[in-house]
Amino acid sequence: MNNSNLIKINEIDNVTVLIKDNILNEELKEHCAKFNFNYVAERPNSGFGENNNIVFSSALELGLSNSDWFFIINPDANIELEQFILLTKEIEKTKNKLFTVSLFKDAGYLEHEHSLRNFPKWIDVLNLFLKKPVNKAYDKVKLDNFSYIDWASGAFLIFKGCLYTELGGFDKKYFMYYEDVDICYRARNKFDQKVCFIKSVSAVHDGAYANRNIFSKHFYWYLTSLFKFLVSKRL
Repeated sequence: MNNSNLIKINEIDNVTVLIKDNILNEELKEHCAKFNFNYVAERPNSGFGENNNIVFSSALELGLSNSDWFFIINPDANIELEQFILLTKEIEKTKNKLFTVSLFKDAGYLEHEHSLRNFPKWIDVLNLFLKKPVNKAYDKVKLDNFSYIDWASGAFLIFKGCLYTELGGFDKKYFMYYEDVDICYRARNKFDQKVCFIKSVSAVHDGAYANRNIFSKHFYWYLTSLFKFLVSKRL
């Protein structure tokens, strides 16, 4: 609720901000009313994918068209107004329908987040026992602007409205983790839409990385989602 950039972005004529309340927080509801955000509270305690599907349905009711852009931005992600305006210009330079930006861990854009990764394969499960990431990360420094990558973090994704509709949104069988991997995989394999990396645009993601604790429920969700993905895609 301290995201002043989102308040500025919401004031742009052709931008509509929708905020999904997953815990029915009265303070958040009042905050949305104060700053003219569209407040969505349907089906609380939903998973990441279902929450974004609910937001998309609400956006359609507000007039989102197939040619409009649907931005998915995590509550712990932040993009400055100038960077957002640049992003709206960059995504119109290609015919691609799926984009992401360069995420950093700090406001000074010094520490890259490993938000761009390769699709996992069964052999990559061994990395868990070696205490290594399952998904190999791309080196963002070596990528060019508008490079294509396998998948990007769901903390910041941009879909053309028609593509999100064709995909049927996120697969609800993933409560948390790998729903972003799955939707990027389906976009590539069903509609030949690879994720396009907008290197020229930066944003900050203050991720919690709760799945790194092997004794947590987040690690359990991560592991089960990983196997759901591998089994369904047979990689």
